[in-house]
Amino acid sequence: MYKPMALFSLIEQVNRNELFLPHIQRPFVWDEEQMVRLFDSLMRNYPIQTLLFWRTKEHIKARNFMEQIEWDCELSKYYNDAASQKGREKIFVLDGQQRLQTLYGIFYGSIDGPDGATSYKAYLDLTNGAEPNEDGLLYKLEFKPEHPGLPFYRLNDLASVDNQRNSEEISELINDSLDSDDRYREETPETRKDRQKRVRRNVSQLTSLLREEKHFWIQTLDGVANDYQYRTIRNIFVRVNSGGTKLDAADLMFAVMKENWEPVEELVEQTASLLNESRLWFDKNLVLKCIVTAVSGDAKVDVEKFADDSNTDLLKSIETNWTRLEETFKALRDFIVNDLKLYGEKVIRSYNSFVPLFDYLYYNPGPDAVSIQKMRGYFFKSQLFNWYRSQTDAIINALHKYVGKKVEGGFPLGEIIEYFAGRKSITTLAPEHLLEHRLRFTLLNILYVEKFGSNPFDVRYSGNEPQIDHVYPKSKLYKEFQLGIQEVNHLGNYRYVGAYDNLRKRAEKPDLYFSRLKGSGIDISKHLLIQEFSDNPENLKFDLETYRKFRDARTDAIYQIASKVVNPELQS
Repeated sequence: MYKPMALFSLIEQVNRNELFLPHIQRPFVWDEEQMVRLFDSLMRNYPIQTLLFWRTKEHIKARNFMEQIEWDCELSKYYNDAASQKGREKIFVLDGQQRLQTLYGIFYGSIDGPDGATSYKAYLDLTNGAEPNEDGLLYKLEFKPEHPGLPFYRLNDLASVDNQRNSEEISELINDSLDSDDRYREETPETRKDRQKRVRRNVSQLTSLLREEKHFWIQTLDGVANDYQYRTIRNIFVRVNSGGTKLDAADLMFAVMKENWEPVEELVEQTASLLNESRLWFDKNLVLKCIVTAVSGDAKVDVEKFADDSNTDLLKSIETNWTRLEETFKALRDFIVNDLKLYGEKVIRSYNSFVPLFDYLYYNPGPDAVSIQKMRGYFFKSQLFNWYRSQTDAIINALHKYVGKKVEGGFPLGEIIEYFAGRKSITTLAPEHLLEHRLRFTLLNILYVEKFGSNPFDVRYSGNEPQIDHVYPKSKLYKEFQLGIQEVNHLGNYRYVGAYDNLRKRAEKPDLYFSRLKGSGIDISKHLLIQEFSDNPENLKFDLETYRKFRDARTDAIYQIASKVVNPELQS
């Protein structure tokens, strides 16, 4: 049975420690684009599917929602031991974590800024709604550290300072302020009327989303009154989160394609498995996107491409060229393993970045060393600067003009950089980027591949994947020097270490710890980078001046290493 519930009531359940995430839930994985698109859908009154809850008194490890959304958060600090106990009634979210955490962050909490510490609140330009932007959004939510001023409205205010006001009062206050604003003095009576109407409509929709019981529908499995035990719930959770019988674009395409070429789905699945041998997650959709981009020049994975007789030539072309396509996927896999040395997802923000690489290899097999260097630079730029955060098909189609042909001068990194520069994207790694918290995994991955010659995530034993470790223990930096989070959680103070070693290390001071490692014959220079300290780790004294000297020098060394990889166009 489904029950409507206001978003405000859901947020109240989170705040009162009644609504939790079970330990079997994965971390929050949505990015800002997905959060913004969910909000746009709600403002347009699009359905967002139901939420599935489970009420229980069983002993289940309970995790709190994040008040400030952290990217790549440590889940352990969100577990609630008191709520986990047997006999304590709680409600778990089985399906809908990403949506509910997003809405909680938008309307009540915040998100981490680029530095991993600053709080960014959600703001909406209340004059939005007339025309969609280039991403197809009518309502472009923006996250900012400070209030940008009207016509932007801070969505937190709906549940706080404007909690007792109705939508008419809120919109009247805002329209009165905008009417007297010099920026709107040139409005005609008609445009002013339209703007005022949009403000009223948007405020009305916002208050409706938060306060009315019509946008969110909940199904609750009551394990207190009925026999919904953990084993049953776990099976339901797996079914719900593996998609059940839902069909995605690739499934629909295969249903049509197999009418004319039966083996196609099996071949594509085998290809995805080949690419995933290094513990990545290529799916059938991405494999198909690579294929249709290279063969047709259009990245869109759409059943209409194969749904009528006029498009049978595309399928015939794929079948005819399958051997060549298969060899290209093998070449892409070799590039991923041998040149990028990727063995895990943490450094991949978008798999779409692989499509132009496949496209290039299809037309330019056997790239030389210079091209491989440029291909590496392209890949890491695309991940660090989030080139594929929106309009991915349009970007891939545009790049096809540069890579989807025989290129005499090798991989066309210069043209690609020029294209993204024209889109106002960052194209060059600079020292200040090393201070952006969410880039730490990619930058450390580059560092360790360059220093050790292998990916730190290519581990022999499951569960020993590397963890980020502080060279100078963060607990002691906080306690003894009262440093802020940005000074402590700093790339210059980060290194990778296997999970088993990290558990044993504890908060040992760096001079003692690294002296002991060096005495055991371990090459600590690859971790410390700075010769003064790697030659004599006793120089890693635990005082503020030494810490800052070491951290800043090591940050510069990391930049020099990363820049050679990410910015090959700058190397002489």
